[in-house]
Amino acid sequence: MTTEATIPTQVALVPPSVGVSTVGSVAQVATAGEISRADFTSLSDRMSYLLVLRLAMGAIVAIWAILRPEALVVPLQSLGVLTVAYLLISVAGEWARRRTLRFEYWIITALLLLDGLYLGCAMYATGGTQSPIRFVVYLHLVAVSLLASYRTGLKIALWHSLLLLVVVYAQAARLLAPVDVTPGAIEFDRMPVLNVTSFWLFAIATSIFSALNERELRQRRADLQALVDVGARLDSAADAIQQAGIVLEALIERFGFERGLLLGESDGRVVVLAAHGTPEAPTTSTDPDWIVRRAWERRQILPVKQLDPARDPQMAQLMPDARNVLVAPMFADGRAVGAIVVEHRARRRPGVERRTAAMLGQFASVAALNLRNAVLLQHVQDLAERDSLTGAANRRMFQVALERILHGHEIRPRPERVTAVLFLDLDDFKVVNDTLGHAAGDALLIAVTERISNLVRDGDLVARLGGDEFAVLIDDDATLSRARKMAARLVFELRAPYVLGDKHVVVTASVGIASARDAIGGAIDLVRNADVAMYMAKANGKAGFAIFDPGMHEAMRERHELSVELQRAVDLDQLSLLYQPIVDIATGRLAGVEALVRWSHPKFGLVMPDRFIELAEETGAILPIGRWILRQASGEAAQWLERGVVPEGTFISVNVSAREIQQLGFVDGIKAVLGESGLDPNRLILEITETALLKATPATVATLHAVRGLGVRIVIDDFGTGYFSLSHLRQFPVDALKIATEFVQDVDESSKSSALAGAIVAMGRSLGIETIAEGIETHEQAARMERLGCAFGQGYVFAHPMVAEDLLAGFGTASQPDASAASAATATTSGRREANRRAATASRRPASSSSEPTAATTRVPRRSPALRPTAS
Repeated sequence: MTTEATIPTQVALVPPSVGVSTVGSVAQVATAGEISRADFTSLSDRMSYLLVLRLAMGAIVAIWAILRPEALVVPLQSLGVLTVAYLLISVAGEWARRRTLRFEYWIITALLLLDGLYLGCAMYATGGTQSPIRFVVYLHLVAVSLLASYRTGLKIALWHSLLLLVVVYAQAARLLAPVDVTPGAIEFDRMPVLNVTSFWLFAIATSIFSALNERELRQRRADLQALVDVGARLDSAADAIQQAGIVLEALIERFGFERGLLLGESDGRVVVLAAHGTPEAPTTSTDPDWIVRRAWERRQILPVKQLDPARDPQMAQLMPDARNVLVAPMFADGRAVGAIVVEHRARRRPGVERRTAAMLGQFASVAALNLRNAVLLQHVQDLAERDSLTGAANRRMFQVALERILHGHEIRPRPERVTAVLFLDLDDFKVVNDTLGHAAGDALLIAVTERISNLVRDGDLVARLGGDEFAVLIDDDATLSRARKMAARLVFELRAPYVLGDKHVVVTASVGIASARDAIGGAIDLVRNADVAMYMAKANGKAGFAIFDPGMHEAMRERHELSVELQRAVDLDQLSLLYQPIVDIATGRLAGVEALVRWSHPKFGLVMPDRFIELAEETGAILPIGRWILRQASGEAAQWLERGVVPEGTFISVNVSAREIQQLGFVDGIKAVLGESGLDPNRLILEITETALLKATPATVATLHAVRGLGVRIVIDDFGTGYFSLSHLRQFPVDALKIATEFVQDVDESSKSSALAGAIVAMGRSLGIETIAEGIETHEQAARMERLGCAFGQGYVFAHPMVAEDLLAGFGTASQPDASAASAATATTSGRREANRRAATASRRPASSSSEPTAATTRVPRRSPALRPTAS
């Protein structure tokens, strides 16, 4: 029944990537009552066959009696009545058995005893122990042994033997008429010993073979049941490591293996997914041992007498001194997915049962299919819960995790802790896609995700919600102190340059923070609140963070209302221009003016550019607004110069956005405006922010060159706030640099800001580029910029933004008869400007801001008369 393993082999490892399942061999032993019940159930299921046997035995006795009536000891009628009664009782007993559960066992026992009584009577009536009918007793014994169990067969043999002895003693005692014995007292040495001996030899032989068959059948049935149970348990387990533990545990429990491993394969390497009775298994993948590769090649179970440490070092280390090892390869869809390695419990016996090896192969097949399905399911779940580009959690997974956490807090409230969400959005990310391509944009998103993941704790969940939107789920205290620190760190760290191929890309992020305590509607409400806070951070200047408060919903509603009405602002004639002078710092004379747009809203009053320029950029309203500003400013400047109410050579400066420059027909639009207004192109200056130029495409650079070819000059606004380099200055057509406010307002000569301001002026001078200092608010600041050599200045110390009439009154030619009177004129007109200060103050930009918003807030860089083109 056993085969000896002859192939020298050893053990192999499999690839688990997460952990190892340790299996404990806890055998489930059935009680004696359970075994008896199982035997009884087997007999009960087969009683219908015994009824057929009873009918056959009754027919045999009746037919023989009819054919040989002279051999009967009793009258034929008596034997016939006995046979009919026996058959009727048998049929009635079987009918009763099938309709009752409570007395079924007792009915079966009674019927078996009745069989013995009838056969004993039939043998006596037809010739005693020498009756030809005695073979029916053997037939009954074989049938009961095979249909019930060998134990029941031995009991029936004992019952039949007792009845035979009873008949013999009854004859000897003259209770029955003697049939085939010597008259007088019966002597034991003359009893039919041969009959009884042969009957018991037959009974024992039948029981032995019945027991062997029954044991084999039970083992097969138990094996199949174990396989079915494992399949059912595997169906409820989705994790590969959990499945490996279930399979190995079932094998240990069923076959009593002393040690075992279940290995998984990945990319040609193996890792231990589950182990039993071995030292702590490694969690790293290794190259498969020789025996595992051999099993994969042959696609069959390999028996191994003893592992060879030289060929199978990993197996020998995990299972030292292993004997009678079986290596079962696991295949699914035609490829190896792992192997099962077990050490048979019969270590001192040569070989392993064929049934054990066969069942091990069946377990390996089931495990292979389920592991394959688990891997596929995990892959599907990853696709469903993970962002395919960055590998971070996606919106669905983030929402599910957030709902689970909030539900847990409802069940177990934690007053001292609170769940918070940080909602991140990259500022102007679309420009990266438009300028560098979507491949660069994808690479940037991956880099941003990695940077965010490195800035959070292990327990925090980072998700990409879509596009350039990210979210972080954290646990915080009631004051959101950790969320604040994390937001500040994210804003700071994310603005560091990213290297994408041979390019350096700078991107900033705006962050919104929301607490679960403000989310009445649960997870969806919490994410929406964080989103609202993020938009408020953008509205406050981007590259910052904001914490949600209920009033933000009203602000967002107002913002949406503004965005809708902004589309009609030009058509409804709700826009107006203010002008801020740009003066020659040395003389105080007017050099130019910057046109600044204002929106007179019927509901909200005078709306400053910082409230609607960004909206205009987002909605596309900046295009008609920008055209209106350019047309209006150019027309008024042309009239001033034609009438001579401003100094000759005064320029008009207009801010334009990157979105305007990227539009087809931008150059033709400027030509049309110059043609309509009659403004000398040399008197028009376009201001573009440094950050906008950093995102410029080759097409944008070509557009700027075409604009400069018209005679229009280009000024870089807010210079110093970005990452503009000297190579950029060579690439772009630049006529002037407007120094950012933060470098201008620092009067400390030893500070870095002051040094940077001087460096910008010196660099401009060496490159032949003029410089303008904006945001000058004190005479001390003006004096410092003059000492640094800056040619032009702009700020509240000279004048606030004002309407055209006040501009002409304070800086027109009539108010500046000579250079020495220019500054005095500024002072003498202060009273009139103060009268208009309410309007001007509304347009006053904060001292901390380097400039007014972009394009729509038209800025004016100056061209000094000394640097005007010769054509002028």
